[in-house]
Amino acid sequence: MSFHPTTQRLILRAPIMSDQQDFLRILNDFDVVKNLAPVPYPYSEAHFRQFVTRCDQARRNGTALVCAVTRAMDGALIGLCAVDLVEEGVWELGYWYGRPFWHQGYATEAASAVMRFAFEDLDALMLTSGWFFDNPASGRVLGKLGFVGAGTMQRHCVSRGIAVTSNRMLLTRDEFTRKKAA
Repeated sequence: MSFHPTTQRLILRAPIMSDQQDFLRILNDFDVVKNLAPVPYPYSEAHFRQFVTRCDQARRNGTALVCAVTRAMDGALIGLCAVDLVEEGVWELGYWYGRPFWHQGYATEAASAVMRFAFEDLDALMLTSGWFFDNPASGRVLGKLGFVGAGTMQRHCVSRGIAVTSNRMLLTRDEFTRKKAA
């Protein structure tokens, strides 16, 4: 699976080993990591190396598309956007950004490109996502992308070491296509 889109301000590409220092800087900010279910805190070099290996294997298997999000103007790594296969036809969208890059529209811009790829190239029937109760900004991003609420659940957050209330969201291919045509 190959995917390297450019948006107005961003270039999305596979995470590479030379991204390590940027990942460590961003993911050792607890205010970022507390909103990510699977990411440990503190985040180590070993965690990063394992992550890059898993991303490469999942891309080869066709079970995930993980994109490092970089700014087109200077190549700075600012975050990550990914879709992971949950079950046939259903993919989960996830993303994170370093704190200096919050509230600038990057999450919406990158996710739009990844969602388009998921529906048009991966034949996704539905995307799911979610946001922890204390991260409403992520809920607003998902709303802008067309996701609708699908209830709540308790989801384990590795960095917090507890289950946290997660607001679940979904977007069907039909709804994505309808909104794109409008």
